[in-house]
Amino acid sequence: MFSLKAQYGLKAIIALAANYGKDPIQARVIASSQDIPARYLELLLAQLRRARMVEATRGKNGGYILSQDPSKISVWDIVSIFEGKMIFQQKIEPSKSKSSVGDLSVIWKEAEKRLVDYFKSVKVSKILESLESGKQMYFI
Repeated sequence: MFSLKAQYGLKAIIALAANYGKDPIQARVIASSQDIPARYLELLLAQLRRARMVEATRGKNGGYILSQDPSKISVWDIVSIFEGKMIFQQKIEPSKSKSSVGDLSVIWKEAEKRLVDYFKSVKVSKILESLESGKQMYFI
């Protein structure tokens, strides 16, 4: 459903969340631990930096840190950086058939609203807790 870009971006944020409050972590460390191509990760981290989700420091002890607490970052915050604000993009064309059922965009709009609400409710800190405890994560 979502691009590899969004999936890798979320993985990078979760890796940074695991290191939150500690020293910066280098992109190559994130790349190897999350199985993300390093050059691709650099592009994603630059995009996250422009969105002010991460901060970068240069130098020998440089790297990346989250710019805010993981409990304040939702999955939607990350996904929307890479995917934009619309999930279901549908081109609506006027129907020429008399048997057409009409405009179904209301269905897609409602599905999008529910999905966005769900992603807004899932915080990065909860994902991290679930991963660290080894428990399956269920959200209602």
